[in-house]
Formats: sequence, C-alpha cells, structure tokens
Amino acid sequence: MSAPSLIFPPRLAPGDIIGIAAPASPPEKPELIDEVIERFTALGFKIKPGRYLRKREGYLAGSDEERAADINAFFADPEVRGIFALRGGYGSCRILPLLDYAAIRENPKPFVGYSDMTAMQLAILVKAGLVTFHGSNASSAFQPENIAACRRMLMEGSRRPPGDGEERPALGDRGLPSEGGPEILFSRDDAHGANVKTVVTGRAQGQLLGGNMTCLLRLLATPYAPDFRGVILFLEDTGEKAYRVDGMFTHLRLAGILSQIGGLVLGQFDHADPTEQARITACLQREAECIGVPSVSSAPIGHFPEQIIVPQGANAELDAGTGSLSIRAF
Repeated sequence: MSAPSLIFPPRLAPGDIIGIAAPASPPEKPELIDEVIERFTALGFKIKPGRYLRKREGYLAGSDEERAADINAFFADPEVRGIFALRGGYGSCRILPLLDYAAIRENPKPFVGYSDMTAMQLAILVKAGLVTFHGSNASSAFQPENIAACRRMLMEGSRRPPGDGEERPALGDRGLPSEGGPEILFSRDDAHGANVKTVVTGRAQGQLLGGNMTCLLRLLATPYAPDFRGVILFLEDTGEKAYRVDGMFTHLRLAGILSQIGGLVLGQFDHADPTEQARITACLQREAECIGVPSVSSAPIGHFPEQIIVPQGANAELDAGTGSLSIRAF
C-alpha cells in the first residue's frame, strides 16, 4: 500500500478553538491543566478541554480508549482548529491502533507536542499523511522562552507550500500558498542555532522526520514506522545514559535505518551528570561520523524551554557546513 500524499494543516489564528488532550501521562500536578487553559486564553484562543483530560490511571491519563477518544473527537470536531498534547511521559504508542486515521486525514489541523508524542506524530504521518508539529506541549507552549517560535510556525507567515496532489485542504480564509523561498528553522546566524555544530559537512534534501529517539524505536517493525529512505532524520532524548544512546544507534544500524537516511540532525541529549553528558557528546560525534551523511549536533530541538517547532514530514534542506536547516515556506 502506497503512502498517502502529504496534507499541510491550516495555521492557527487568534480566536480559534484549541483542543487540549492528554494522550500519554497525566500531569504531576493537576492544577497544571488550569494554568495551561489560562495561558492559552490570555493569548486569545478559546480552549476546549478533552472529555477525559483530567482522568488518571496510574502512569496513564485515563484508559487507552479514553485517551484515543479525545484525539478522535477533536479531529472530527469542525469547531476545533488545532490540538495540543498536554504533556508527554508514556502511553501514546498504546493508542495508535485506536486512532481514526481516515477522520484525521479528512479534517487536517495542527497537532502539536513532543517527547512521547513522537509515536503519534509519525503514525499520523504514515497513516494519514498529515504534517504535524514536533514542539512544545501545551504545558510549555507560548511561554516567554518559546512564544516567538510558536507564533512563527503555528500562526504567522503564508499558510502552506504549493505542491502536487488534489488532496490539499481548501485555502478558505487561511492564507495563500507561499511563492517565496525556504523558511529557515535554525541557522548559526540566528539565536536559535548559535550553538549548532557541524559534524559531517555537506548538503542534504529530503523529508524531515524524527523526534524522541526512544519513542521512535518503539515503532520499528510496526505498521506505524515511516519510510526512512533519503530522509533528514532529527533525533533528541533526555536522561538517557551514554550506553543507552549507543544502544539505540546500534538498534537503528542493525535495522538498516542508518544506511538509508540522507541527513542527520542531532538535537539535545541532556543528562544531569557532567561526566555522563561528556560521554553522550562523544557518542553522538562518533555515531554521526560513522553514518557519514551531512550532519549537525546541538540543534535547538529537545527537552528544553527554547526548543523550536519542527514540521514532521515537510520537505527540508540541511546545510551542515553552515549549520542551517530550512523547509519550504508554508
């Protein structure tokens, strides 16, 4: 079965209704939900909490059926113009068989989150062809550290790139296709990419996909794993020791993935222990050099407040020599 053609969702606008769901773990502090609603409301959005947003079953935010039901309901609801995951944690991979991918494709809208949301985002890309957004969950989105990145990718600019295919969503009042050049996600010339390091120089063009490394590996050998041929793969993780990062790269290598990719973007792999952090940094350098494709490290992607927002599935260009990553403007 061939992959569905890509669909680019309309961007958000002030006054839109935003759905907030918890597809994985519940918040550590229940009052976080009220704080999120207040913050989004202050920005001019209207908030529609998921029916089961406040549920808790141990380390999960409700049963699999309840968590999937909130996602399916938001995509089917014509009033909801965008969906944010409350937080990550664990559990989104459990609901992949319960998602209504046909309805998701018929009702394209921004789905935003990161960490454990990697599993859902890649599954939605594979099964529905919808470009989603790897970036701040609702618990951290539109904070002072990342409000500019959120506005730029989710709200401002022209709406979606021109392209082939008849299944693009109607433009309506959501803007016109861009006729301009690429949109830079980060570069060493801007504040976001000031710390980006070239590992293997060169240029690569391809579909941009990836996310949290641990969650991506859970999809291998499942119907939800993407086609990695020629892609620009971006990876990040947090709290993992160097030997585990090494093991995940070994898994990708043994699965034949690393020999297929065209470019590599390493985001933040943070660890609280400085000695362990040094080992991780050395591991990432060694692995990227071994893979041999154009690659950069220390990209502004990962578990930190200033992370950028990355459109999963968009066509991209990596210039490892200048430390820049760009997409077709949309």
